[in-house]
Amino acid sequence: MLVPPLPTLVALKVLDVDPLCYVDDISLLLAESKQLRELTVVWSPRMREMKEPSVNLNSMFSRCRSKGQLMTLTKMAIKNLFTYVSDSCESYYDHSAIQEITVINSTGGIGDGGAAAFLDSPMRKQIGPALPSLKSLRGNKISQELQLFLANTRGLEKLYIIGNKNVARHDSPNTFPRSPASIGSSPPSDLHSDTLRDDMIEAIALNHGQTLQHLLLPPQWRLTSDNIALIIRNCPNLTQLGFGAEFERFTNLRLLMPFLPHVVAIRVLDNPDSSEFRDKMHELDDGRHEKHMGSATSAREWSKIRWMELADLVFEVGRTQLMDDPENPGKMSYRRKVWKRDQEAVKDIEIWKMDSLDV
Repeated sequence: MLVPPLPTLVALKVLDVDPLCYVDDISLLLAESKQLRELTVVWSPRMREMKEPSVNLNSMFSRCRSKGQLMTLTKMAIKNLFTYVSDSCESYYDHSAIQEITVINSTGGIGDGGAAAFLDSPMRKQIGPALPSLKSLRGNKISQELQLFLANTRGLEKLYIIGNKNVARHDSPNTFPRSPASIGSSPPSDLHSDTLRDDMIEAIALNHGQTLQHLLLPPQWRLTSDNIALIIRNCPNLTQLGFGAEFERFTNLRLLMPFLPHVVAIRVLDNPDSSEFRDKMHELDDGRHEKHMGSATSAREWSKIRWMELADLVFEVGRTQLMDDPENPGKMSYRRKVWKRDQEAVKDIEIWKMDSLDV
């Protein structure tokens, strides 16, 4: 069925796209909806599971091509795309207008052959001025192409790299089938590669650090002190931060805060490959976390902090007030009230909300 255009349509979300099961044609809708600014397309996971390259992006955008017009999208999200690398739609949208991109299970990287289209080609071929207005990038595939993209662009404000929490170090990385026709694509990178991790962190810090406000790194990356120092030295405007590290005690985190004066929410992520960090944090989950946080966060450098996560333990930090000092019975001191919360309390805060495979 040919879906008719909607002249006043601003945002479009198309779900469960499967060319062999549903014959709906949205090419006219895309070509004639001149006010369209936000496009989300979620393909059925069946094609990836069956290794079936039945998606034809050229067909979807054929009417745009025939009219010689570019879609002026500002926000674009795709999920479960499985197609030939040459079958991309990079010539059908105005690269200068794109401000926010989300790509889930669609580009090359860990667990994929690197041949899925749409963003894979622009990242390789049109680095730099191709996406001059891009402010937010979110995805779950780590690759050399992504590293090069980050190293050759500037000005990101929000970067969310979602780790595959279901892939352990010794498991097969092929969680998703290889995309077809991978000639010219880089092979899958090792998610735990220290070299790739360090190169990506360097690109993020040096190229985007001055503008970056939100940064989420995959939990499999257990950052070294050098990695963390590079981030906090070069990203002075961070307000939300999530990263993996093997902190043994709250003191490690306390040393970072003077260099992160604007941070409202910080997450030290659980290690999906080991329970060691989580076990350490749970050993102290008898009120000691709240006691140490209440004292430490009353310092001036912690004035903006409101939410913290250690492994899977979430804490809300309240206002500074005069209260009984648990470390000195019978005395009063200025401390901040700290409450332990569940994950539901932070589900709408971006550094948690964006850490999912939803689009």
